[in-house]
Amino acid sequence: MLRTHYSKDIPKVEGSKVKVAGFVETVREVGKICFLILRDRYGTIQITTKEKNFIKMFKDIPRESFIAIEGNVTLNQEARNGFEIIPTNVEIITKAEKPLPIDFSGKIKTTLEKRIDWRFLDMRNPKNMAIFLLQSEIVALLTEFMHRNNFVRIFTSRLTDAATEGGAEYFKVLYFDKTAYLAQSPQLYKEAILASGIDRVYDIGFVYRAEPHHTPRHLCEYASFDIEMVCKSLDEILDMEENLIKFIFSELNKRCEEILKMYKTKLETPEKIPRIEFKRANKILKSLGIERDPYDLTSEGEKALCNYCKEKYGTSLAFVTEFPFKKKPFYLMKKDNELCYSFDLLFNGMEITSGGVREHRYEERVKNIIEKGLSPEHYDHLRFWKYGMPPHGGFAIGIERLTLQILGLENIREVTLLPRDPERLKP
Repeated sequence: MLRTHYSKDIPKVEGSKVKVAGFVETVREVGKICFLILRDRYGTIQITTKEKNFIKMFKDIPRESFIAIEGNVTLNQEARNGFEIIPTNVEIITKAEKPLPIDFSGKIKTTLEKRIDWRFLDMRNPKNMAIFLLQSEIVALLTEFMHRNNFVRIFTSRLTDAATEGGAEYFKVLYFDKTAYLAQSPQLYKEAILASGIDRVYDIGFVYRAEPHHTPRHLCEYASFDIEMVCKSLDEILDMEENLIKFIFSELNKRCEEILKMYKTKLETPEKIPRIEFKRANKILKSLGIERDPYDLTSEGEKALCNYCKEKYGTSLAFVTEFPFKKKPFYLMKKDNELCYSFDLLFNGMEITSGGVREHRYEERVKNIIEKGLSPEHYDHLRFWKYGMPPHGGFAIGIERLTLQILGLENIREVTLLPRDPERLKP
């Protein structure tokens, strides 16, 4: 057995026998005593010895080598965590090369690009590792909420025979002797499955956008949490996401309290997320002197609206609804000739969700596709709309963006394990 206990589980009982394993953080000799600090995923452990053989061994171990130590717990209020381990056996499992290619201690400023180049060493810094522990908990909570609300998880293909969203922002790939595309979203599949009689579904997976952006908020590959549900109104969808956000925030405050403290943040669970129609949002932005886009929100506009809602409603979350159809995807249902039943969820100055009511009527969906300059025959999913497709809607949350805004970080690559942008295809 590699270990019997992680650092957080070691019994605070004098003489307890344990086996621990981890990376050598530091070795320090004081007089005739040698201290080795061992680090695992949960924290650090002080190993203390007066034995000459162990002292010599400790001093020869390169920093960040992986070792396992058997020993006895000794209570000591002056030691880290109030105890130390007196070793009885030490096994050097893997020696680290010297020098280390990156400093991840936090004492030396390292560029983000180099940190990503050495991502899995950079994560040995507990604060950097905490980003991805939090992200894992977010996904667990999304899944938990879905099953509490009778959703079924589906696994849709990331290879499609047509560009999901239309436009040119897709990656073309060779699929044997055919042309295929990396999915811009699971949108068409998650809708089509509602024809089966399963009326609530969710999907978590990567989606792809061939956007040549070099901004701190865009990626070419990102993790998307998607839901679709049978419903008749936009308010039903907004209510579902509002309850989901409240659940995530409330539970993260309890389950990830220490991580949030590292980043000096606490999530405020709103009583109600304000809902602002796009036309009204532009009036608000005009009154604030913010430049406006007639069809969408600018990044400056998103920040201004969140600040406005923080002052007026006490929350930096905001639903903006009923955008013009002109810049929205074909699958959204029109409200009139100009608007559609769509929405974005803004959080701390950034869009983290887009969604809306879908066009479930076959003839109207075909009209929407043609209006966008696309060919209905390129969309195989359409045939399911001929056989009693129920009314429905849904949304998608960008998991990296949600993580970014929760922690108050500045660049989405910080919260992406292996970011893919126009220049980066490794590690």
